[in-house]
Amino acid sequence: MHLGSGWQGVVPSLVFAVAAVVGFGCLPLLRWRRLPVGFTVFALVVLALVGGYWVARPSAVDSTDPVPVLLDLVPRLLTAARPAPATPELLAPGVLLVFGVSLVVVLAVAGRGRALVAPVVGAAVLYTCAALLTAGRADRVGLVAVGLVVVAVGGWLVVDRLETGGRVWSGLAALPVAVVAGVAVVLPSGGAFEPRELVEPPVTDLGVASPLPQLAAWANLGDTELFRVRGPERAVRLVALSDYSGAAWRAASLYGPLGAVAEPDLPAGARVDEVEVEITVGELTGRWLPTVGRPTAVTVDGAMVDPDSGSLVLVEELAPGLSYRVRGVLDVPDDTDLLNATVPADADRYLRLPGLPYSLAEYGRQVVRNARTPYERAVAIEQVVKQGRTPDAQAPVGSSYSRLERFLFGAPGEPGANAGTAEQFASAFAVLGRVVGLPTRVVVGFQPAAGEERVVRGSDATAWPEVYFAGWGWVPFDPVAGVSSGGSSAAQKREVLDRLASITASPTSTPLSAPPLVTPSAAVAGPVVDGGSQRWIGYAVLGGVPVLLPAVVGLARLVRRRRLRAAGATGAWAYVLDGLLLAGRVPPPGRTAPDIAADLGSAAAVELAGLADRAAFAPTAGPGPVAGSAAGSAAVEWGSVARSARSTAGSAAGAQVGLKGMAQAAGPEVSAWELARQVRGELRRAAGWRRRVLWAVDPRPLRRR
Repeated sequence: MHLGSGWQGVVPSLVFAVAAVVGFGCLPLLRWRRLPVGFTVFALVVLALVGGYWVARPSAVDSTDPVPVLLDLVPRLLTAARPAPATPELLAPGVLLVFGVSLVVVLAVAGRGRALVAPVVGAAVLYTCAALLTAGRADRVGLVAVGLVVVAVGGWLVVDRLETGGRVWSGLAALPVAVVAGVAVVLPSGGAFEPRELVEPPVTDLGVASPLPQLAAWANLGDTELFRVRGPERAVRLVALSDYSGAAWRAASLYGPLGAVAEPDLPAGARVDEVEVEITVGELTGRWLPTVGRPTAVTVDGAMVDPDSGSLVLVEELAPGLSYRVRGVLDVPDDTDLLNATVPADADRYLRLPGLPYSLAEYGRQVVRNARTPYERAVAIEQVVKQGRTPDAQAPVGSSYSRLERFLFGAPGEPGANAGTAEQFASAFAVLGRVVGLPTRVVVGFQPAAGEERVVRGSDATAWPEVYFAGWGWVPFDPVAGVSSGGSSAAQKREVLDRLASITASPTSTPLSAPPLVTPSAAVAGPVVDGGSQRWIGYAVLGGVPVLLPAVVGLARLVRRRRLRAAGATGAWAYVLDGLLLAGRVPPPGRTAPDIAADLGSAAAVELAGLADRAAFAPTAGPGPVAGSAAGSAAVEWGSVARSARSTAGSAAGAQVGLKGMAQAAGPEVSAWELARQVRGELRRAAGWRRRVLWAVDPRPLRRR
């Protein structure tokens, strides 16, 4: 009976009882000496598995082979609703479990060893499976577990006294096994282990159309009975729409089995109310199943749910006369809970407004300019959307930006101006709420009249927006009538409106009226750049600076290098001086080129310094045009004019002969530049790794003359 609570109704408990009787009824076969016990057990197990396969094969999807079908029995049960429907394929795992446990107990008790602990172990196994399957709800306070322990202890006392002649303590050694039944109930409820998390629930892409545009068609049906509801008086919802494209609200497309472990993207609130109703379908068409709150159980086979919105859908069309029971959970925060409630920071899906026009963005910001909290912003938007606008079942349908602009700002006499169905009222609230940072969605449902059994007619179809508050869940609002909508009382809303009116009241404005705005006709054409786009533009600019700046410096350095190369030996020596600057080895002022080269300890530097000195102060022996070049200026910069003249005066003839021979061999300009590149390479290799990294893009050489 305890295991049967994991399925719907009382039929599973009766079926499991029959399975236990059949298992114990195999005792005569096991004692029949003409057949070996092992062969008999094997035959019974094979028959049980064949029966399970025969039951589950018609509903198998992936394969009809025996092994995959049997292995899929438990995963299918763990991805079904909780409690599971009492269908043959979902009952098969429980029947096989009960039969198997009963058969093992019979073997243990009727065997030669007479293992009296087997019944207790079998009971503990069944109890643990039931606790895991129902998340501990089948025995919330552990009464069944205590009863099992009492029965086990009492049975041992009686049976042991009869079997052992009074030695009652021999059986008590297995008492810890019975305690497992008491511990098992704590595991699922404490969140220590959830077997459904081990199974990936199947996901189906249904692509069901949103019923929001049908509001006008339902309204035209008038008194036509769509369905009946029996149970507590709650608003009946059909679908919750969270994704907005700027043109329409879209329904979710991926659905899974109800009861599978899949938490919604935004968690439930701290205060909830569980409601169960019975619904009988009349003229309602489509594939959406009416429900209350977030459904947790439904008696319709094949119902699938969107875990984020709680919308129920069938693979097939609804049929007149379909009757089912559905249980759901609603968020019911108190008035005081909402006054200072916040909104989550990670609800981007419920804040998206692609291509938002300037008129709607500015309108939303002005509406809430004096609101202090998210709840006050929601109340202000509800009042402003309602004020001065009338419900009209004949108004143009749609929830695009252009339709909402006409609904909010349209000129008198224009079709759809300041008039619309619940689609426009709810959509306008949801869009304006997202403008000011409120996570919103639109719910399509019904508000039937009061009564124990309520007839839901076409005129009862409506839509309302919901706002998510951190810690308190989804709270409905009613911009059509502006009355209490299940989220907060009318008195609290009135207090908020009075406070806002006292702040905004002035001789030239009406409290909480639509603020003066740029109308759609005068608004800036095209979408405005939202905050995300502005951030990306800023990132692009900041990211481009580190790329463009080194490129500009490198280009300027290349131009300088070409100019120095054209200057001959003096330009080559200036190129070496640039390298000294990059390597952090700037010589002190007043040093001559030969002295600087001698300090470097490089033969190539000494040779290059001599060439540069001769080109600067004896231009007749070298290339003439370089006397006024950048390298000559560099030599003057280092204060080498006088000292170089004195150093070369006594040895002009020998230097002239040596340099002339070198120039005749390879050309002084080419030799000087090759020497300069060799010296620069030595300087770079000797520099630290930081200077080597910035060697090519360091702008300091550009400041040298």
